[in-house]
Amino acid sequence: MPFLSRPAQLPLRIVLATVLALLSAGAASQPEDVSPVPAVAAGYATGDAWIDGRLADIDAYAERHPEAFAAELERYAGVPRAYVAGLLEQPGWRAGDVWFACFLARATEATCRSVVRGRSQAGAAAGWRPVAEDFGAAPGSKAYADLRLALADSYRRWARPLQPDPALTRALRQRDADSTP
Repeated sequence: MPFLSRPAQLPLRIVLATVLALLSAGAASQPEDVSPVPAVAAGYATGDAWIDGRLADIDAYAERHPEAFAAELERYAGVPRAYVAGLLEQPGWRAGDVWFACFLARATEATCRSVVRGRSQAGAAAGWRPVAEDFGAAPGSKAYADLRLALADSYRRWARPLQPDPALTRALRQRDADSTP
C-alpha cells in the first residue's frame, strides 16, 4: 500500500482534504452577490448609476443615523424634520428618495413639496430621471452638477467616505475655480 509507506503525509492529506471540503461548502452557502447596493440602486433610476449607488448608501446611513439624516435635510435643504419623517413613512419612499427630492428642489430653486408632487404624479416605478428632467436637471446639466456637489457636501458633513466619479471631480474643480478670486 503506497500511502502506508509515507505515514507522515497521511495527516497532511487529511487536513488538506478537510480544509478544502470546508472551504467549498462555505463558498456554496454564500450568496453570489454580497453587496446589496446594485440591486437596491436600480430602483432609483436617476439616469446616473453613480448617483443611484450613493442614494442606496444614503438609505443605509439614514437607517443607522436617522437624526443626522433629518438634521442634514433640515439645515441644508430647508425641509422640516417632520416632513422628512412623514415622507419616510410613505410607501415607496426611502431615505435616498427623500434626499434626492429635497436636494433636487434646492438645485432647481423649487420646493421639496413640488418635487415630491412631481414624483408622486410620475409614480415611483418611473424613477427619478423624468422627474429631474421636468425640473430642468437632466444628467449633465448645471442643476445636476449642483446636485452632485450637494451629495459630496452631505457625505463630507457626515464624515462618510466618498469615491468621486469623473463628473463629480469636474464639478468640484469648477466650484473651486469659481470660488477662487
